Amino acid sequence: MAKEWDHIADHLAAFARAQPLFFIATADPAGGDVNLSPKGLDALRVLGPHEAVYADFHGSGNQTAKHLAAGGKGTLLFVSFGEKPLILRFYVTGRVVAPGSDDFTRLMGGTFADLPHADRVRQLFLFDVYRVQTSCGYGAPMMTLVGDRREEKYFGELLGEE
Repeated sequence: MAKEWDHIADHLAAFARAQPLFFIATADPAGGDVNLSPKGLDALRVLGPHEAVYADFHGSGNQTAKHLAAGGKGTLLFVSFGEKPLILRFYVTGRVVAPGSDDFTRLMGGTFADLPHADRVRQLFLFDVYRVQTSCGYGAPMMTLVGDRREEKYFGELLGEE
């Protein structure tokens, strides 16, 4: 059964931080396609009961930035693939934090000081979390994590580039 909160409770923040993979879906308020992307690389931080930040790397499209800049909303989805099932959603609005800005410098120097490959961060997404929801997650399979992808030589190949 689904439960809702108006903030990120401590136990839910801990669950979100423990997931090696999450998904973000955003939509432009003017219409168009919904964008859904998997994210990982330990690049998400919960800053408080209503705030989270994600360090976005190069190598993908930039629809999330376009949607947030247009005032769009999003959903961050965390799924337990371990023995204990759970699905967690953060319903968000947000903004892009560009390199060179005071917020970018502050967050990269503090919140993301331990982030591997921090020099490759394209931008940050600072999310205002206005609703949090959990559901059972029983339908998600149990899976084993092998590890993060570290071989950048495959980026061009995967993107259809020569």
